[in-house]
Amino acid sequence: MNLIVRNIAESCSEQEVREFLKRELGHYAKNVEVVDAGKPGAYATVELGAQVPYVGEVIARQIHGKHLGGLALEASADLFSDEPPGAR
Repeated sequence: MNLIVRNIAESCSEQEVREFLKRELGHYAKNVEVVDAGKPGAYATVELGAQVPYVGEVIARQIHGKHLGGLALEASADLFSDEPPGAR
């Protein structure tokens, strides 16, 4: 299961985003991939170490609204696909 995190500030580097998400998610974050860091529309995909769907939703709610680089993050659990947002 993946967590998709959007609304990442252009001022944030890939490393900043990765470190922030790993710190916030702790052991739930198996892998963090940041796409287009420093550009409009940047997002991150976090592979979660939990296989129960409701856990992903709970984690998404905890990240949603947290501030990074002056912007409130938007997060959602992607229960059905490993494709990046908008790829469907």
